[in-house]
Amino acid sequence: EEAGKAMAAAITDAEVAGRRPITLVGFSLGAAVIFHALQELYKTGKFHAVQSVVLMGAPALMHWTAPDGEAEADVSQWTKARAVVSDRFVNCYSKNDWVLGVFMRKMDWSEQVAGLSPINIEGVENVDCSDLIVRHTDYATKVRQILELAEAFR
Repeated sequence: EEAGKAMAAAITDAEVAGRRPITLVGFSLGAAVIFHALQELYKTGKFHAVQSVVLMGAPALMHWTAPDGEAEADVSQWTKARAVVSDRFVNCYSKNDWVLGVFMRKMDWSEQVAGLSPINIEGVENVDCSDLIVRHTDYATKVRQILELAEAFR
């Protein structure tokens, strides 16, 4: 979360980021930092500071468990993140990413993780990268192919 706050501050600092459109691309924990940065931009009212976002293998939760044990959609966090992105918001996931699945289950967080499945939030595009990603570390070596598959620069 702290890294996300630092990223949000850098994005909104004209001396650091300039005044050009910003596209954020990240995988794994980098995607989580981006997600937290978007939350911070929302909190501070910095809408449309980011043009596009591509999250790959993101360990971002889709659901959380309420104190009564019921799973509830964490729609508000995704809606807030989407609100600060002026153009495309892409979630790239792989059903084969067992490392992310095991990690998230071990942390007892959720079986519904953005990096493992599509998310049903208006304005978020989902790209299934299962044919490219066999294991979590594949994201690092297949960024170009994933961005082409997602048509990230159309």
